[in-house]
Amino acid sequence: MIKYISEPRDWDELLKYIFKKNLTPVIGKEMFKFKNEDSLTPIDDYLSKQLLEEFDVTDQPAMTLPEALNYLTNVRREEPLDIKTRLNSMVEDIADKDFPLLSDFLSVNKLSYYINTTVYNNVLEDKLKKIRKQDANTVKSINFSINRPFNDIGILEDLSDPFVFNVFGSLLDTVDPALTEEDMLEYVGEFKEKLNVKPNIINALKNKNLLFLGCAFPDWMVRFILRLLSSEPLHDWGTKRRIYIINDDTDLRKRQFDFLENYRVVTFKGNTNDFVKELSERWPKYYEEETKKLEEEAKKENPIDPKLIFLSYTRSDQAAVETLKGSLEKIENVTCWYDKENIEGGDKWNSEIQFNIRKANLFIPLISANSLTHKGAVQDEWRSAVNEEGVRNLTGQHDPYLIPIVIDDSNLYDPNLPDFFKEIDIKQVRDGNPDDKFINTIKARLKLI
Repeated sequence: MIKYISEPRDWDELLKYIFKKNLTPVIGKEMFKFKNEDSLTPIDDYLSKQLLEEFDVTDQPAMTLPEALNYLTNVRREEPLDIKTRLNSMVEDIADKDFPLLSDFLSVNKLSYYINTTVYNNVLEDKLKKIRKQDANTVKSINFSINRPFNDIGILEDLSDPFVFNVFGSLLDTVDPALTEEDMLEYVGEFKEKLNVKPNIINALKNKNLLFLGCAFPDWMVRFILRLLSSEPLHDWGTKRRIYIINDDTDLRKRQFDFLENYRVVTFKGNTNDFVKELSERWPKYYEEETKKLEEEAKKENPIDPKLIFLSYTRSDQAAVETLKGSLEKIENVTCWYDKENIEGGDKWNSEIQFNIRKANLFIPLISANSLTHKGAVQDEWRSAVNEEGVRNLTGQHDPYLIPIVIDDSNLYDPNLPDFFKEIDIKQVRDGNPDDKFINTIKARLKLI
């Protein structure tokens, strides 16, 4: 019985599988549509038309790519190598074009392992590098081959970068890519034997929920491909995991669904484009909410020790210190201390200051024309902080402690500035109003990022 994705809870279930990395997408040719002027052109239709024109076939109706390949190979008796060479060149000509549907799907960032049922060179891998901003060598792929050995992938849970398994090989890198229906049949016959010794590939297929996306196979291949790639008897579908099958609304889909009515699968009433568009719109919000939940849970399990910052200033710079305090205390778990607010009547003034200088994780002196010319408490605080830095270094505490800032146009070579401060990179925080870079510096010094 076919189930349709319609309710929000249906989408939430799918998004949860993606977020928990418990879904493997199987990508088909309907995902490969490139922007051609004001429309999207299926790559198969384009390649079929171009290929027939290359071989001067003008007396035949429009064909699918497998039909065109079968015709050229079996009727026209063209050399397979010539066909492959020309087809490869055509794919290269359009590889840099915009594939909006594919780009939208690849933006779903928790997906890292893809099974690709097309042979279009490395189009999928190249788009992954661009969308995910990956280095040239970080997106890995393996091409299934009948005539050549191929490696297993790494353990799925340990994959840090995107990975593509091309189940029918690749025009660019495989000597025997499955181009015709006859080739596909031979590949299907080899799947079980060759994949049985590849446990990690099997794990990606057998122990995950599966999303067959845009996989419009010929009628005779449907039950073979779906059965072999799912590694599960059809009558067990939907009992242990979800099998999603999303296609364009064509006669092929109608015939495919007539067959699938007998099994537990999940589908979508719209086309592949509609599904990908809605998925890519729903994903960012779901990802943000779930990530926030995980962060909150992690904080509960591993609470961060509160951090104290000592702000040293003169009364004339009261406005600046309060501005700075307000900005710094927006950082979670951070509290700022300075004497006006924290010393109550009856406290021993000097001992309270010394206690908090020693207790503080960071000491920030506010350097200004006022503080450089002021003689009194602020200079004592600076000397105490320099001594505290020295004590910490002697006892093996080498985390940065002093972060001097200048809040006006003061001369940093002023003789009233402690020599030790001159050895430190003094930050410019005009009027006590820090920019994002300074806030991130503080977070880093406090090990909050």
